[in-house]
Amino acid sequence: MTESYQSLNEHLTESSSILLLAPSDDSPDDRACVDLLTREPPDETNVLSVTLSASPSDRLSIWRRESGEEFPARTTIFDGRRGETEGESGAAPESESMSVRRFPEHADLHDIGLAIAEQIGAWRDTDEATVMCFHSLTTLFAAYDADRVVSLITSLNDLCDSRDVIAHHHVDPKEFDAETVTTLRPLYDAVLEYTPEVGWIPTEREEAAPAPSFDSTTPPPGGRAKTDPDRPETVPMRHSFDTLLDLLSSPRRRTLLYYLKNRSEDEIPLDELVEDVRDIERALPVRDSAPREKVRTELRHTHLPKLREVGIVRYDAGSQTVHYTENQGLESYLDYVETVELG
Repeated sequence: MTESYQSLNEHLTESSSILLLAPSDDSPDDRACVDLLTREPPDETNVLSVTLSASPSDRLSIWRRESGEEFPARTTIFDGRRGETEGESGAAPESESMSVRRFPEHADLHDIGLAIAEQIGAWRDTDEATVMCFHSLTTLFAAYDADRVVSLITSLNDLCDSRDVIAHHHVDPKEFDAETVTTLRPLYDAVLEYTPEVGWIPTEREEAAPAPSFDSTTPPPGGRAKTDPDRPETVPMRHSFDTLLDLLSSPRRRTLLYYLKNRSEDEIPLDELVEDVRDIERALPVRDSAPREKVRTELRHTHLPKLREVGIVRYDAGSQTVHYTENQGLESYLDYVETVELG
């Protein structure tokens, strides 16, 4: 790694989220990527690499070319290429310190965000610093609605900031119009932009800027404040961000939560709950229908105990009833997630 690229980190000492603007087919993009991943010595670093277009072995070869054979203390590569399956050529070799994971089949943006959050959480108590590379947003914007991608970016940047994770996201500016690139810039603490004439131009944000959107009609969690429609209403939240991500990681548990928040009664017979959850799943093309007994078993032994642990429900085994506790903060968040996921 050359001194010129090593010096990039000197301009970004206060930044936890970095937008890397460079043509994806140019070597400066690769060198800057590895430089940002090696702010600390590799053996003092956990690296989380998300790749949506190149294979894990391709991303690993860039590391070897730019940084040599000194590998991080821990490495996890999420292979999010569409149409690829496990075991196909291009997979990086796995070892005790390196693993390759795939997002769930037919993953949506929620699944991607939850998988990343889970891995960051798994390294939370390690001694090493965690860094993340997302390669790339260009592919993400081509596959998903722009406003939902912006929501994912904002959530990931907030998560990384709260967990002291240094993350950079790759964008090929040749693939976007100027307006889209301008919209992305305020989402990050810093922007690194490459031009052949000048080289790298680092810009660090001096003060917080409002998060932009692509004219989304989806209200934020909590809804709009009655006194000011342009301002989200503040709603107390009893659960941590990590807890919410964990609760929403299962599609069936999300269906269960959507159903519970819309119930007017707080006591529900288990058999009725099972049937209603199945009815909702059968009506949704994004859900897989399951036999009644499978749903009942999962609710009793997995999802209801999970909700009981955090105080959302109580389950009376004797009367076979579920008692739901109203939670305005959680329900506001669920309203938002349900709208984004199901429309």
